[in-house]
Amino acid sequence: MIYRFLSNAFSAAIYVISAEWARLSFGPGSLILFSLSERAERYWLVAKHSIIDLTLKRRTKVVRSEIGTPAYTVEHVETTNPVDYEFSVRSDRHFLALHDLVFDDGLMRVEGEKPRRGRDLRETLTFLPAGIAVEGWCKPTDRPQAFSALYIEPDAVSEAVQGQSCWSRPEIYFQSPALLGVFTQLREVLKGAPPFKELLVDSLGQVAVATFASLQSANGPAVRPDRKLERLELQRIDAYLRENIAHDIRLDDMAGVLGMSKFHFIRCYRATTGRTPYRSLLDLRCQVAVDALTSGRAAGEAAVAAGFENAAQMSRSLRATLGILPRDIRG
Repeated sequence: MIYRFLSNAFSAAIYVISAEWARLSFGPGSLILFSLSERAERYWLVAKHSIIDLTLKRRTKVVRSEIGTPAYTVEHVETTNPVDYEFSVRSDRHFLALHDLVFDDGLMRVEGEKPRRGRDLRETLTFLPAGIAVEGWCKPTDRPQAFSALYIEPDAVSEAVQGQSCWSRPEIYFQSPALLGVFTQLREVLKGAPPFKELLVDSLGQVAVATFASLQSANGPAVRPDRKLERLELQRIDAYLRENIAHDIRLDDMAGVLGMSKFHFIRCYRATTGRTPYRSLLDLRCQVAVDALTSGRAAGEAAVAAGFENAAQMSRSLRATLGILPRDIRG
């Protein structure tokens, strides 16, 4: 589950799905990037709010700007020398992006959806709910490529709209003049020097959330309120997670425990707990890791027991989720 760049020309700011969205592509907490070229000089593990970087000997101009708040992160990335690449990503934040991309060919597979090909994606948008796995490949044209993205903390979605089904259903390559206007203002905030930038990002983020919810409500049928899960259903989910915590667990697996579709399960789970299933899974992995470290197990063993790819990923997840590191825990 890694970005595999198929050319040695690009420095590594991904311009379809960016650093914040890609940070969980190895599971909770981090991402490994590498180039297939032997000329790659270094790679990084990337954690929350970090900038993806991968320096190659051939120069490539990448311009990135970002502003983050606890509720929203907005980012704009441009490159003038794009290359072919593959991607496989998952995040615990909602992802809403405006594309300025043109591909000779490309394919995106969203968990639970049919594969979608994309070529001229200028002025199109994509929404990906938190916890949804995405993978694909792209062959961009030689023109400059860019995207703007808004990463939305699920808790930032107000109760007035969070019950709508749009927050658990992907929307790929759609158009909205209203959202285009919001992203235009967000780019102006990024490029300019207005006072209170973070306040502007929070305000425009709320506008984007309301605009997207209104758009989906107008375009779709009325949706009945999602039921809350019963206590025994939650216990079954918890038992399944604990039994399989050392393995890769997908949303389809969790929904299958209750015989639900994935998107209906996400809505019901959030209606019951106020959080996404993926966030609960990440918290449980961290809990298992802490218990293993407390019992005296080595960091590598604790990472395996909790279902992390390695000790470095576990460390980043513990820091991002609990504010601690393995060395802070004594057996």
